[in-house]
Amino acid sequence: MSPHSPTTRIGSASPPYIPDEGLSYVDQAQKVASKPAGTGSIYRSISWILGFREKYSLLNCFIWGGALLGFCLARSVAMNPSRTSSLLPPGEWFWLGGTMYKPNLFIHIYLATFGGLGSRPSIYTRYSPTQSYSPSLEWYIPHIKLNCRANHSSGYGVLTCLSVGNISGAIVARRAFGGELNVQAGYFVMALMVIFGGAMGLVYVKRDTRRHRKWMLRMVVYFGAAITGRLITLAAACIITIVGTYYTVWRCDQVLALLSDPQISFPQCVTSGVNPAHIWVAVHASNNGGPLYRASAMRAVHGMGIWIALLLHVIGAEIYIHKTEAANHVRLDYALEPLDFSEDSTSELDKVY
Repeated sequence: MSPHSPTTRIGSASPPYIPDEGLSYVDQAQKVASKPAGTGSIYRSISWILGFREKYSLLNCFIWGGALLGFCLARSVAMNPSRTSSLLPPGEWFWLGGTMYKPNLFIHIYLATFGGLGSRPSIYTRYSPTQSYSPSLEWYIPHIKLNCRANHSSGYGVLTCLSVGNISGAIVARRAFGGELNVQAGYFVMALMVIFGGAMGLVYVKRDTRRHRKWMLRMVVYFGAAITGRLITLAAACIITIVGTYYTVWRCDQVLALLSDPQISFPQCVTSGVNPAHIWVAVHASNNGGPLYRASAMRAVHGMGIWIALLLHVIGAEIYIHKTEAANHVRLDYALEPLDFSEDSTSELDKVY
């Protein structure tokens, strides 16, 4: 057991507005007032007031936490059943509105949204550098988190939402974006990665808080790959529109659901005596056409977008974990220090921070 008290702070950054601790508060105030206030000074002041320890933590919280929060809030309108079909890509409701997929779609939308609003990437803070995810929006702010420590029970709810939501999403993936194998495989792998990361974090929640943090970080980062995949899909759809030589295969009954006059473009779908459910046609992938052609462009590139997003998020998570490994071995406040912790390491930690 470490000889340090639970409130010992190792390597804590000094308040950015105190230039010299040897001066009186009046002299400190006068010295600070004489300095021009720059953008960097304002950023450091806000970061310190909110409780962030590292200089990049507030920026990380704003970018990555804000992206996850913004995406969940933007897609929360799909929780309204009367608007869901209009918010999906063209042609998706043809399958997802069916008896098997509709309940799983809404389970996925509701639970993934609630779980996403409750999660955040791990960010080292001035008060608690080992926390991995937060059960509600206010936990984005470390200063609030310091005064409300009974939060881990809500984390189980977040983990349950993300696990069940991803399982339902994997079922829906059978028909999502045409149900092509690369799309299905991408969503299946993403769901397994999120659930596995959460399960490993649950295993280590009381055994080893350092490993717990790492796995919770991985879980949330893997979950966020869906956002990056959408962005890659939008960009890639524009690129293949310029190329102009990409096509996807559609079933005729799906084509007829999106086209009011298919006789010119797809006469084989309206031939007398033909069952449109048994006829397949090639649809040009282009954002310049109607809903059918825009949906074809998204189908052509979505599988690629998911796989690239997963690769980027896996690499990014491991790089972040590697770069912050030194700080991960310093557990402050109510958490215990490593067994090999010693007072001599304090000076080394000050160099790190």
